[in-house]
Amino acid sequence: MKILIPILTIALTAVSCSTITVNHRHDETEDFTRFRSYAWMAKATASGTIPFDESTVDRRVKKSVEEQLHFKGFRKTTAADADFLIGYQVALDSQLSANDVATDYDFNESQTDPKLIGTVQTDNSSHPLTYVRTYEQGSLILNVADAKSKELVWWSSAQAEVSASDSAEVRKKRINKAVGKMLKDFPPQ
Repeated sequence: MKILIPILTIALTAVSCSTITVNHRHDETEDFTRFRSYAWMAKATASGTIPFDESTVDRRVKKSVEEQLHFKGFRKTTAADADFLIGYQVALDSQLSANDVATDYDFNESQTDPKLIGTVQTDNSSHPLTYVRTYEQGSLILNVADAKSKELVWWSSAQAEVSASDSAEVRKKRINKAVGKMLKDFPPQ
C-alpha cells in the first residue's frame, strides 16, 4: 500500500494537468494569399451541458482572435468589405475518464537502463485499479469562410479540461493559448 499511494498521486497529477488539443482543416484549393481583411460572422449560439458566462467568453475570444489576426497583418473591417469572415462556437460539457492504475510497482535499482528501472505489475497476481473521474471539457471552434461565396475554407478546434474554480486570469490565459495555437498556422501555406 505504501507503493500504491505515490503511484496514485503521480497518476492524478498527470491527469489533472490540462493540455490543449488542437485540430485544423482547410480547403486545399483555396488561395489564402488574397485574404487581407476580415469581419465577424453573426454570433453562434453557445452549447453544452454546463452553463457559463457567455458574454465574458465572447469578449475574451474575440479580443484574442483580433490580436492574433492583427499581429499577422489582417485588418478588421465591415462584412461588406471583408475578404473573409471569421466566427466561433464554444461548448462546455461533462466528460468521463477511466484509467487503470497498477496495484504493485517493482522498483529494481540494479537495472542500468533508466527506462527499465521500475515496471508496473499487471500479471495475474496483481490486478489494476480503475480510477474514474468526471471533468469539464471546454471546446472552441474557429471557422473561416470566404466573404463572397460564404463557403467554409478553414476550420480549427481546441479542447481542454477546464474547471469552474479557475480564476478569471487562468481562463483568459487558456483562451489566449488556445487561440494562439489555433491560428499559429493560419493562413495555411
